[in-house]
Amino acid sequence: MRSLLFLPFILFQSCETVNFYAQGVSGQVEILRKSRPNLRVIEDKETPVMIREKLILCEELCEFAKTDLNLPGDASYHKYADLGRKHVVYVLHAAPEFSLEPKTWRYPLIGELDYRGYFDETDAKEFAEELRAEGYDVHLGGTDAYSTLGFFHDPVLNTFIDYSDIDFAEMIFHELTHRRIFRSGETTFNESLANAVAEEGIRRWLISKGDKAGLKNYEEILVRRRDFYSEITRTRASLEKLYASGVSEIQMRTRKASLMQDLNTRANALQKRWGGKALEEWISQDLTNAHLLALVTYNNDIPKFEQLLKDSDGDFVRFFEKVKDID
Repeated sequence: MRSLLFLPFILFQSCETVNFYAQGVSGQVEILRKSRPNLRVIEDKETPVMIREKLILCEELCEFAKTDLNLPGDASYHKYADLGRKHVVYVLHAAPEFSLEPKTWRYPLIGELDYRGYFDETDAKEFAEELRAEGYDVHLGGTDAYSTLGFFHDPVLNTFIDYSDIDFAEMIFHELTHRRIFRSGETTFNESLANAVAEEGIRRWLISKGDKAGLKNYEEILVRRRDFYSEITRTRASLEKLYASGVSEIQMRTRKASLMQDLNTRANALQKRWGGKALEEWISQDLTNAHLLALVTYNNDIPKFEQLLKDSDGDFVRFFEKVKDID
């Protein structure tokens, strides 16, 4: 499973220090400076076949997003940038040791968010250590893509160009949804909406190609995804009950560790049942409150948006109008 923490917005984040602001500006400038039009990259004889084919696919996906999903397909992903590194940014989530309420930061133009992003991994690790020293649970992960929400035309990056076609298409539809609708300070709303649109977008794209086998495989992936998140929800409920119990910190810490280990065991069981390596990286981590928050952020409200699309008779124009009216 690729990282689900894919969407920090860096350039316009609040500048608590000059260094933080500088790294944000520098990172975004690097992306803009290294971006080249897709068509030029496609026509370049030195371009590897995989990159050429994926950029051709990207043009197809953007057109499909525009005509079939009511997304701004003309806006982004018509350029390509090779940053020469594995991840574009590093995203940090934090929560108190005995709480599932996320630590938040307020940023100009986009409001309050429950994550913080750095282009430089060293800076991210230093800030993570500061938060741990203050007693926070912290999760820090490399992220392959993010949206500037229309401030710039975001390019395709080398950090996700080698995704499978399905993962690549999901990412494109997800990010274009952020460009279509984004609510200041409502992280779960934004990410769940983008995931719901991306999943339905993949279904329709595969149907349009007549790819019945691909659609069947994708539906199986979604079932596995839901199974995994049901385990997260189960653990989250147990932790919330524990944190409200009033037992001593020592007892709470011991019980928390037991619940996290139980989640790890159940995730291992899912991995064995599925085969492959979908959860391998996640299982290898020391689980914290912050890990669970990062996952819930991106999926908690998906059912609500799936129902809203049904209520809109599958019409994305009507759907997005209804989304705007949600309180």
